[in-house]
Amino acid sequence: MRAALLFVNAHQTFFTQDAIRVFLDRLDCRLTYAEAAFGSFLPRLSALLREHDTVFAISPAEGFPPARPVCAAPLFERLHIPIGPDGEPRGIRRLPVGDVEGYLLESRTQAICLLPDDARVLPAMLDQAAAPLCEKFSLTRRAVPSPPPIRFEEELEREYGGTPSI
Repeated sequence: MRAALLFVNAHQTFFTQDAIRVFLDRLDCRLTYAEAAFGSFLPRLSALLREHDTVFAISPAEGFPPARPVCAAPLFERLHIPIGPDGEPRGIRRLPVGDVEGYLLESRTQAICLLPDDARVLPAMLDQAAAPLCEKFSLTRRAVPSPPPIRFEEELEREYGGTPSI
């Protein structure tokens, strides 16, 4: 899977790019391109889709809960995706986390992942997108290794030169 990242008026670029990089590493994929767009982003998104299988678009989230990436509405309009009375697009996979949500749009051979400019919620949203992306692009998701157990005695001895007697 060739993946690109498009920041649309985003501010947390370092943190969100890092979250996406960690996610892609678990899929044995790499982020091959990243850029920022200000104002009209649809021409840049279109250009990225000519060269990449998947584009992650990051923009601030706004609106009454659930807050949605501001880049979602113009893209849904351009693609003629119907919006229901609840404000949700029809036929699009939602990626809800708390009071904010992202979206995964899939065609036969490509995907667009619309995500909020909030690195705190990205791991949970990307986790929801993992299975569909793995299936679409024949990827395998590696398990997240567990952190090693903390050995308090060893840490105390290393820090203070000995274990206190109790």
